[in-house]
Amino acid sequence: MKRPPPSPTEAERAELTGRAGLCASCRHLQLLRSPNSLFVRCARSDHDTAFPRYPPLPVFACPGHAPTGEVSG
Repeated sequence: MKRPPPSPTEAERAELTGRAGLCASCRHLQLLRSPNSLFVRCARSDHDTAFPRYPPLPVFACPGHAPTGEVSG
C-alpha cells in the first residue's frame, strides 16, 4: 500500500499562499513534487467525490476547507 506524502511544512504552505488560495492553509493539502513541478492535491477527494483531486488554482471558496489544526469530518 502506498504511503501518503508527508504533510507540507510551514515554509511550503507560506510559499503557496498567493498561488493556491485556501488550499495553502487547509489540513487536506498534499504536495506532490516532480523534478520540474509542484502539484497541489486535495486529500479530501479520497473520501468525497465532490472535491476534485487536483483543484484549479487558486481556490477562493471551498465547502471542505478546514484550516490546519482544525478537526473536520
